[in-house]
Amino acid sequence: MSTLRERILAEAARTPAPTRSEWRRRVVIVAVLGALATTALFFVMGGFARGTRPSELVAFTAGLGLFSALVMTRVATGSGGSMLGRPRPHLVLACVALAPVLACVALAAPMLWPEHANEEVALRTHVGCAAITLVQGALPLVVLLLPRRASDPIHPAVTGAALGMTAGAWTAMMAYLRCPHVPAAHCIIAHVVPTLALTALGAVLGRFLLRVR
Repeated sequence: MSTLRERILAEAARTPAPTRSEWRRRVVIVAVLGALATTALFFVMGGFARGTRPSELVAFTAGLGLFSALVMTRVATGSGGSMLGRPRPHLVLACVALAPVLACVALAAPMLWPEHANEEVALRTHVGCAAITLVQGALPLVVLLLPRRASDPIHPAVTGAALGMTAGAWTAMMAYLRCPHVPAAHCIIAHVVPTLALTALGAVLGRFLLRVR
């Protein structure tokens, strides 16, 4: 049985993925739906708040967050050239690398704008901001997962984790727009750590939703 399974998977790996235009159409549809739903949720939950931050700081943090989200979206939703999607090592590497990148953004901002680094942030603010980040990330995660139901016969949990990290990157970018606090500790606790929770949630949901039955 295992030999037959290996032969089927090897054949699937050799089979070309859907055409580039088909993949692009799928990605665009998912991106548009996710962007509309997430943007609506973003404004419902308070929208943009600059606070005392200079515009340059907001552009720095949100811009790098946006770039990270776009790269992760490309990795997690790309075909990888075959019906099996991206190879497992590529997805794992992207998941492992992105959280430190986002943490570096959180650490760099107060170093570049030290006048905002010593702000006191209460524990309830950490917890509340992290909760908002999780809620805002759950919606794009669902939007990313549902169109790919029963589509991954090899590593559905890893693919789900990659989609979870993708949702986390997008919600981290939104956190830098809606949250006026700059200290690194707050940004790591409330903006970056939730991406790890979304990655774990994506792995669990992916194991059940994405696997081929």
